[in-house]
Amino acid sequence: MKYALISTFDKTGLEPLVRELSVVGYRILSTGGTAKYLRNIGFQIIDVSEYTGTPEVLGGRVKTLNPKIFAGILSRRENIDDAADLEKIESYPIDIVVCNLYPFEETTAKPDCTLESAVEQIDIGGVTLLRAAAKNFKDVFVLSSSDQYQEFIERISNGRFDKDYRKKLAVKAFKKTMSYDTAISGYLSGESDTGSKTSELLDETIKPTTIQELRYGENPHQKANLYSFGMNDVPINLLQGKKLSYNNILDADAALETILEFDKPAAVIMKHLTPTGIAISSNIKDAYLKAFECDKVSPYGGIFAFNREVDPETAKEVSKLFAEIILAPSFSDGAMDVFAKKKNLRLLTFDPKISTTKVRLRGTAFGVLAQEADKSLFSEMKIAGTATVSEVDMEELAFGMLAVKHVKSNAIVLTKGFATIGVGAGQPNRVASANIAANQAGEKAIGSYLASDAFIPFADTVETAKKAGIKAIIEPGGSIRDQEVIDKANELGIGLVFTGQRHFLH
Repeated sequence: MKYALISTFDKTGLEPLVRELSVVGYRILSTGGTAKYLRNIGFQIIDVSEYTGTPEVLGGRVKTLNPKIFAGILSRRENIDDAADLEKIESYPIDIVVCNLYPFEETTAKPDCTLESAVEQIDIGGVTLLRAAAKNFKDVFVLSSSDQYQEFIERISNGRFDKDYRKKLAVKAFKKTMSYDTAISGYLSGESDTGSKTSELLDETIKPTTIQELRYGENPHQKANLYSFGMNDVPINLLQGKKLSYNNILDADAALETILEFDKPAAVIMKHLTPTGIAISSNIKDAYLKAFECDKVSPYGGIFAFNREVDPETAKEVSKLFAEIILAPSFSDGAMDVFAKKKNLRLLTFDPKISTTKVRLRGTAFGVLAQEADKSLFSEMKIAGTATVSEVDMEELAFGMLAVKHVKSNAIVLTKGFATIGVGAGQPNRVASANIAANQAGEKAIGSYLASDAFIPFADTVETAKKAGIKAIIEPGGSIRDQEVIDKANELGIGLVFTGQRHFLH
């Protein structure tokens, strides 16, 4: 007989999963509310209490904690003595455990939560089920989240179960229990405020694991490694070239985050975490040439990123320069032939549909900072001045804001024809960044667009824009001197658009 145990608080997605398990011949063991729910939608369920011969007690506090259940989960299928022990207690192997936990964090996040109600939401049996099933992942599948059900259904229909998949499920379960215990200990030790906020941002707390040892850090005298914290890390698919260094990974990360912003064919050239050129066009070769025009000096030794397959013609153009990394979803055979002549050149691929981490970590002397990744662009597109701003202008300004959010603050970017033509980055005041961008653009700045990552605090930046010949400005707004900036833009005939959203990048 084949058994699956299902004990969940959240019933999301259970119906199609249980239907598939029933079709392929599993007998379903379940408890309390889960058993009632499944019966009500037409499934035949065996109550755990019926299977174990022991009723639920203590008002449901003890349901699954029974030797027949845990022997069935933990038994090693190839072990003769384990099989004999199962026979003695009339137990059977349980091959699948589907379990999620009482909503402790959701409960304690409520302002009226009492200690008594919090304690009642501490799951005991569920955590034990997850840990037992995860420990025996060689023989048992453990589903700890409803977002795992669909893949499991697809795999069970064609028998596509490998060791790596089983192990992945086990790791997820252990992450769940660790995060759960961290939330409980934080709450009970009087740290519920900071604890709940942290758990909302970092939904999983795990021990870091080493991905690879790096040659050195930012400088040769600094040791460095690359670690995983289990936060949806993008795999390193290195097709060619030397091993990645610390700085390579930093720049590749910045290039990847930037190139993923664009739907149209795009090219990004990154150097020391700063874009030297960003452009979109009808094809990546043209996008690259436009991005390169922004700054023809700095790209030497940079990272070149594309959001389309690199073709031979684009490869020939890029090969005219020394590059550290070429990053793209794929490379055509012809492009690979071009790059093969440069054996040290690193070629990296990525899935263009990939979802990069939602949380960004940064170590400080005071502790590790964690924040949500900056995934949005603006909360509005509001014309703030009196000068005309057309739909075409709006599209160009939106492109500029997409570009400037990936430039170090204080950041100013000038764009024209959906390509950067001037980049001012990392200055302690905004007008200095504006002057750098305008000087870089030169005469190309006439009729261009200015994007600012944060509000423009003084009218001097608008005056700089006028001298350069800029047509319109996009910025978040929100300064106490907004009206001064608006008045100056109106006086000088420069279009002005507020977005309501800042994009500092320190």
